[in-house]
Amino acid sequence: MRRFSVPLIGLLLVAVASLSTGALGAVATAPHPPTAVTPPPTIAPTRSAVASVTAQPTVATSPTVAPTIAPTLMPTVVPLPMPTAEPMDPPELRAVWVDAFHDGFKTPQQVDDLVAWARRANLNALFVEVRRRGDAYYLKSFEPRAEDPALTPGFDALQYLIEKAHQGPQRLQVHAWLATLPIWWQRDTPPAAPNHAFNLHGLDAAPDQTWLMYRDDGQAWAGNDVGGIYYLDPGNPDVQAYTTEVYLNLLRNYDVDGIHLDQVRYYEGDPGRWGYNPTSVARFNAQFGRDPATQPAPDDPEWITWRRDQVTALVRRIYTDAKAIKPQIAVTAAVVTWGRGPVSASDWLKQAPYASVLQDWRAWLQQSIVDYLLPMDYYRENGEQATWFDNWTQWQVTYGGRRNVVLGLGSYLNSEDGVLSQLARARALGPMGIALYSYAVPDADLEGASTEDRLSFADELRAVFSRPAPVPLLPAASRGSMD
Repeated sequence: MRRFSVPLIGLLLVAVASLSTGALGAVATAPHPPTAVTPPPTIAPTRSAVASVTAQPTVATSPTVAPTIAPTLMPTVVPLPMPTAEPMDPPELRAVWVDAFHDGFKTPQQVDDLVAWARRANLNALFVEVRRRGDAYYLKSFEPRAEDPALTPGFDALQYLIEKAHQGPQRLQVHAWLATLPIWWQRDTPPAAPNHAFNLHGLDAAPDQTWLMYRDDGQAWAGNDVGGIYYLDPGNPDVQAYTTEVYLNLLRNYDVDGIHLDQVRYYEGDPGRWGYNPTSVARFNAQFGRDPATQPAPDDPEWITWRRDQVTALVRRIYTDAKAIKPQIAVTAAVVTWGRGPVSASDWLKQAPYASVLQDWRAWLQQSIVDYLLPMDYYRENGEQATWFDNWTQWQVTYGGRRNVVLGLGSYLNSEDGVLSQLARARALGPMGIALYSYAVPDADLEGASTEDRLSFADELRAVFSRPAPVPLLPAASRGSMD
């Protein structure tokens, strides 16, 4: 047996002997792990000075002689002050719309600039148009890639934006904004991709295979020679199924914070005359026992109600199916206002959304088939339009129903002073938040402005939003079980 001197034994022993009943056991030694200090999840951890302990060898002892045990060396944790979190404002959604008809997210540098701009303004949400006309600004899509020469080849704009917006302490939400029913925008030039929905189910398709929205005279082009659009018809079940799957496919493949429905309504020109897709008309006639060889008149009350119900049914289907996949995401919509605005609950029935484009978005709030809406209160801050802005925003906050509203401001229509004036009045009403249209044109004087001018506008917003704010939580039912 190897012999050790007494002083050496005293230096080497570092553990307490483990004694069993009736007999002395062997002295066991082991390193003592440092105590871990776990900070709150939102605060970066600090390093603590912890004394290290070195394992020592076991010393054999005689059965009749109790060993001399050295004092146990215990690790020491030196407490350090925890960092103080940055003061926050109360929860408020502070958003900006980023459209795909301008630059903003089509290259990595544009995304970097967008994220930096939003953080500089103390915003917390980006609503970014990643589907423009039956196409995609993201790679994991069954729809063709957008025919946009400004989009960097092979670049997944949505994925890169999510990564940049979600990292860092000032997290930005990303809501995927999709134009819901517009399908193509060139009257005489079809999409280049053979698999585009317009090529498969557009003008050349058989009557029972076309998905287009037609006017009562058979016209499909909604607009004029200068500009227009082709729409899908929500009264066609195949359109509802296809459109819903576009949203669901995006949810399955991207960690977005929400999906944002835009242009989910009938075309605004020639009110009442749109929605005559052959399948839609056949469904209506069958449901109401009408002659299958005829079509309903534009002002037929049952036909008007039926078409309005088709839009609501599409919104409900997208909401229900999206929540089944990801209950925590926000399902929202940009909805139209237009005109002087309602001043009472019953006055809603006379307004353009309900009566002209058949978008009964008040019912969506009452039925909880959206998490919140972003009414597009796009009015100039002068003349009677300033009154219209006040009428609409006040009514939206007062008669919102079971869900909430984020007031949308048409900042592109007004000077900087006008934007700030509307912003102050909107926030004073106590909505869930505000959204500005748009990032590309923050105010009427900034169309094509320099980077420095845009950053200056962000600083003006920061003067209003002096501290960051968290995004309000969704209603409990919309984060889990359905209403």
